Amino acid sequence: MVFLDIIQSYIIKGVIILIILQMMLLLQDLLYQHTEKANMEGELSTASFTFSSDLRQTGYNSSVTPFTIAETNRVEILGDIDNNGIVDQVGYSLTPMSSSTKFYLQRIVNGGTPLMAGRNFKRFYLTYYDSLGNATSNLAKIKSISVLATMENDVKFYDDYLRSSWQSRIFPPSLNK
Repeated sequence: MVFLDIIQSYIIKGVIILIILQMMLLLQDLLYQHTEKANMEGELSTASFTFSSDLRQTGYNSSVTPFTIAETNRVEILGDIDNNGIVDQVGYSLTPMSSSTKFYLQRIVNGGTPLMAGRNFKRFYLTYYDSLGNATSNLAKIKSISVLATMENDVKFYDDYLRSSWQSRIFPPSLNK
């Protein structure tokens, strides 16, 4: 009888240890998922800040039409982005990542080397509006830009990818005088 009690106590201790281990693994997985989400949101925040800052300078210190390209996933603007008195040409476009359905967001300043403004973009969609708030493709009539960007991480969590989105409407001050 005492022998059975000892065996039962070891079984109960083993079950308790397995439950604790399972909880630790679950918490570790949730922590990793939270960390991945925070990293991805940080990357999206950096890319959105750079993009917004550049677009707010559209037309600044420039006397010509400030948009040279205005497509749904590509834009090129003219404006003094660094406030040095010289009009810069800044472009953003998507470039496919190797062996993936995701894209890099590239930033090119004055025809120089393309720089990665962000990675793992699943969607980057631009809409251009005139002074009345109507969608337009006329480069000379653009007064604001709406952007919808979605990033997706590389690792699946519970059969799905983590996603983070950013949506904004940018009104460059130089275009709305």
